[in-house]
Amino acid sequence: MPATETRSLKTSTTSPNVGIMVPEGFASLLAEGTGDVFKRGFDFPFQGEMFYEMDTINKETEKFQSVVGLGNVGQNRDADELPIDEQSEGFSHSITTYVYRGKTGYERRLFEDELYGQIRDNAQELLEGSRRSVELIMADGVNRALGASGAPFLAEDGGYWLDSSRNNPHAKGGQWSNVEATSVISAAAIFQAQLNFRSHVGERGHKDPKTMTNVYIRPADEESIWEILKSDLRPTDSMNAKNFQMGRFQYTVYDHLTTALILYKAEGRNEVKGLWRSRPGLETFTDGNPDILYQRVRFRFGIGAVRPDVWRGGTVS
Repeated sequence: MPATETRSLKTSTTSPNVGIMVPEGFASLLAEGTGDVFKRGFDFPFQGEMFYEMDTINKETEKFQSVVGLGNVGQNRDADELPIDEQSEGFSHSITTYVYRGKTGYERRLFEDELYGQIRDNAQELLEGSRRSVELIMADGVNRALGASGAPFLAEDGGYWLDSSRNNPHAKGGQWSNVEATSVISAAAIFQAQLNFRSHVGERGHKDPKTMTNVYIRPADEESIWEILKSDLRPTDSMNAKNFQMGRFQYTVYDHLTTALILYKAEGRNEVKGLWRSRPGLETFTDGNPDILYQRVRFRFGIGAVRPDVWRGGTVS
């Protein structure tokens, strides 16, 4: 029978390194006798690309310019004067990329004495840190899509990613909205979003129906939407009626969605952009002292929206 042990919590480590890794902070890695040394990493899917159309640009800022196309062709007689359609430029918009950098430093003795290869793995850790940073940048855009706390970007019309009163570039097109009413997650709310997509109007105010394909939710809302989309019988009563919504749409749980939002996406061109100017790159260098080595990671990235008309969404009550 094993001996009884008394619970005694260990003290958390505070780094003595102040940005530079020195031998005193890694005594166990420099001593023989340790059986195994490992670092707990973060192996997670790159989820943010569900929401952004990713691209690489060759300058700091990408400028977008839309053109309002021709309208519908009207009825008239051959003897009548042919009408000339009104065309115009649409909204112009720019998305800027920003520089993100980080570094770590080591005393040379760590490389000379370290037995387990852990210090040399830090280059990979810098790249993992870059990956997490990009994920959080994209998540910030999604979480503030409604702009209640100040969105990190505005679309080409000056509105937020999700906005209830947005202008069309052609004045005759009037205003449009891609915001759903606040409600609980229900079959009726999802059906209403589908109907709103089918009633969508384009830049000139003409009908431009869209077909909804996907729903994005918080982890906390998965049970509710699973019942709605996966149950063969209607989950809201005990009448054994068939569930109209079963299998009609996909749903995706977005682990980084922290605000009470539900987002809907339709078929079509996604104009919410994630733009790379330069991907994460590593460089090893010294800075005066030849016995301290640094590794630096750097990338340039930006997010923004042009015309987010394949997206709808709203607050979950």
